[in-house]
Amino acid sequence: MKKTTYLYIFKEILPIFFISLMTFTIILLMDKIFKLVELIVSRGVNPVQILKLLMFISPSFLIFTIPMGVLVSTLLTFGRLSADSEITAFKASGMSLYQLFFPIAIFSIGAYLITTVLVLHGLPWGNRGFKSTLFMILQNKATIEIKERVFNDTFDGLVVYVDKVPIKGEKIEGVLIYDERDKTSVNTIFAKEGFLINNPQSKDIVLRLLQGDIHRFDPRTNVYQKIEFDAYDLRLELAKALTVMWRKLKDWEMSIDDIEEKMRFIGGRGGDVTSLQVEIHKRYAFPFACLIFALIGVPLGVQPHRSGRSHGFVLSILILLAYYISLSFSEVIALRKEISPFLGGWLPNFLFGGFGLYLLTKTAKESPFKPSIWLNDGLDAIQRKWRGFVDHV
Repeated sequence: MKKTTYLYIFKEILPIFFISLMTFTIILLMDKIFKLVELIVSRGVNPVQILKLLMFISPSFLIFTIPMGVLVSTLLTFGRLSADSEITAFKASGMSLYQLFFPIAIFSIGAYLITTVLVLHGLPWGNRGFKSTLFMILQNKATIEIKERVFNDTFDGLVVYVDKVPIKGEKIEGVLIYDERDKTSVNTIFAKEGFLINNPQSKDIVLRLLQGDIHRFDPRTNVYQKIEFDAYDLRLELAKALTVMWRKLKDWEMSIDDIEEKMRFIGGRGGDVTSLQVEIHKRYAFPFACLIFALIGVPLGVQPHRSGRSHGFVLSILILLAYYISLSFSEVIALRKEISPFLGGWLPNFLFGGFGLYLLTKTAKESPFKPSIWLNDGLDAIQRKWRGFVDHV
């Protein structure tokens, strides 16, 4: 009986989990998808390379969407079982709520392990693959973001301004370059036109400038020089450009190794690394949300309500909002040094985990949780009014 029940619950929860996981992931990836599609349309980048980029950045989103999927699938599954009186039938056959929770516990532990693997290994793998693929795109396609009449700072130590880009990604006209890569002197370069030339051997792109002059100033000696040229090759080092771009990544997009490297870099210069410490604790704490959301989802799912699956979805969104608000709040007070970085990452888990255990125990004793009943009644009333409004319209 138990084995059959457990398999039945697994069969119910898995499709909902994968649908919700896919939905949340697509929503979070939407901004990235639009930017990557733009590369296909405007730059002619191979769609296979775009798919690779999506695959490599997906771990940074899956670590968030997997716990979300656990909560939504648990709430919807047990909400459906409760609405169809199947929970009552299971209890009548001698199964307690703790026994019904067992397959959900196994399911949430599996989700926790997958999320942990993504945090520890998926993010570094994704970051390396993303950088490697992006480097390949830049090198092979010479798709440099040089826009007309805009000061472009894509490359470290260079500011490039062009008047016209008649041949996208290749030819430029009316070029002004401010070059401060050499700390001993600053060069200002003017050129009538230029061409981007791919150099696979040196893994960089050469900007060949034609008919121009270089204005060089040495601040140590106050010497000014003007050098005219018919052709001048300026190396645009992609490795440095990608390194600079990667430094601009948000903390949540970086792997733990990248965060620790950034901590050493900032800490070695006497900077404040509290935000990075909180981020590392959040990385280790967030996979536990799979277990916590399962604890919350089961008792709330079996609470009596009449709104069907829409009730479970709305309730899951409210819980997710509450969790992320508490996570943001704990991070803020950790940055203010009012609590430790450890609590800044783990405090929401402690609060929601304790709440989940309380709910599960109370529901197993068939003792109603009044706030949940009030919330259910409120959601039912809102849905009835909405249906009445739609029918009236």
